[in-house]
Amino acid sequence: MDHADVVVVGAGYAGLAAARALRAAGREIAVLEAGGRVGGRAQTDRIADDWAVDLGAQWISGGHTRFAALAEEYGAETYAAPSDGANLLVEGAVRHPFAGARPPLPPLVLVVLGQAMWRIERLAARIDLARPWTTPGADRLDSMTAATWLRRNLPERRARHLAEVMIGEELCVDVGSVSMLALLTTIRAAGGVDSGVTAETVTRLFVDGADGPARSIAAELGDVLRLHAPVTAIQQAAEGLSVRGEFGEVRAAQVIVALPPVLAGRITYDPPLPAARDHLTQRMPMGSVLKAFAGYERPFWRDDRLTGQALNLHDPVPVTFDATRPGGPGVLGALIPGRAAHRLAALSADERRTMIVGSLVRAFGHKARDPIAWREKVWADDPYTRGGYGAFFPPGVLTSIGSALRQPIGAIHWAGSETATEWAGYIEGAVRSGERAAAEVLSAYRRAAVG
Repeated sequence: MDHADVVVVGAGYAGLAAARALRAAGREIAVLEAGGRVGGRAQTDRIADDWAVDLGAQWISGGHTRFAALAEEYGAETYAAPSDGANLLVEGAVRHPFAGARPPLPPLVLVVLGQAMWRIERLAARIDLARPWTTPGADRLDSMTAATWLRRNLPERRARHLAEVMIGEELCVDVGSVSMLALLTTIRAAGGVDSGVTAETVTRLFVDGADGPARSIAAELGDVLRLHAPVTAIQQAAEGLSVRGEFGEVRAAQVIVALPPVLAGRITYDPPLPAARDHLTQRMPMGSVLKAFAGYERPFWRDDRLTGQALNLHDPVPVTFDATRPGGPGVLGALIPGRAAHRLAALSADERRTMIVGSLVRAFGHKARDPIAWREKVWADDPYTRGGYGAFFPPGVLTSIGSALRQPIGAIHWAGSETATEWAGYIEGAVRSGERAAAEVLSAYRRAAVG
């Protein structure tokens, strides 16, 4: 049996950020990670002679200040996402090149869409990020899905469909499943509609992969980090905490559970969690996303002055992007969220590849037909993630039990990107959540010392 001041459960960016903050404050820690790697929903693979591709989270933008600080501290080199040339709007067999973030749709469609985005911006600006359930009109907004709101406020079919595709790509969940209050909270947490669009379009990528800083933190932590150590039980008693699994037992005074709520709920707690927290873990499912990369000898789409970014409104693959590293082979990435991800996940790997490559061909022509390398990740199949980008709130959850999301229970504290009040769903939110949880633990120690 081992002892520590604090046990951190999970070695994604939230858990690692908490661990390094606690260690810097002089606390003895143990970090227990169920899988065989660190980084959580950031996972880097290699393609065509060791060039990095990010199967999970990958972008960093100007608002991601804490993640940027980690990247700088650990020397993780970034490069600007390719942006020279035209983006594509693909509708069936028709391709519409365009510049900027606004697709080339008829003026009426853009006007109606712009009015709806203006209304969403105004509603999101009212959200109290620390307590969204107290926002004026929260009960009404939480009682409807985002799809219901869009049907009422976007009567123009093409404008509504575009909004549904964009929201689905952002949350990895269909608009008919997520609460409108939850959508507004997500938008507010990213700084508003315009900031969220900027975060997706004015970005940088990591030359050696987005999990590079995570791997550096892990190396710094050394033996206090254990891989292949899934936690199955946490017991609280007057004399402290017992954290157990097949690895054995670790005794501690405090614990930070840095897992998505649905996975945190699979741990056995003694005494049992309060009803609100337990219900939250059952009613806050993960979104679903499938990510794939096709490698080519060179980025041939640039010959046609294309960025590699395509928005496909009637296809299983709604979003593609250029993932070519500087000096590397050409790489096109594909993001498939929500219902489409579930459908493709049910196919064989060969069938998935055929469908995704077919979408790339429709966007970029016959040269996309025969990639020389292929990587994919079905995040719902990952046993220690079960989906992505993050968990979401169906209708009625935020206003009834949302307050349990960050509330400590005795000596148990909660971290993870879902618990962030800013940039939830991003690595930035995960880092901030881990630092917040570490601050809670250190505050508890200070109160105990005074008492």
